[in-house]
Amino acid sequence: MDELRGAVLKLEGDLNDLLSATEDGAKPVDLRANKGRLSRMDEMHNQSILLANRTLTENRLRETRRARARFDAGDYGYCTDCGEPVGYARLRAYPDTPRCLACQSRRETDQD
Repeated sequence: MDELRGAVLKLEGDLNDLLSATEDGAKPVDLRANKGRLSRMDEMHNQSILLANRTLTENRLRETRRARARFDAGDYGYCTDCGEPVGYARLRAYPDTPRCLACQSRRETDQD
């Protein structure tokens, strides 16, 4: 379990670093800057991609913090839907996962 706790903490640190590194690009595009229209459009397009990636990173960071809280509560490694063990291989691959493979598959199928 120490290995998995370390993986959760490392993932949390990496995600925080990624958010810090992309903070400047998330600022609004200055439309008054002396640039061509296409350059401004490119900048706005790139910013929209960066903002979408930041949103995904923020969501993953929330899941990682929840995983850390489950560690602290003694619930880490158990599916939040069915209560069964998640499985060591899955936790190694996705240390922040809250669900076992069966429950995650069911959830994804229900969303389609």
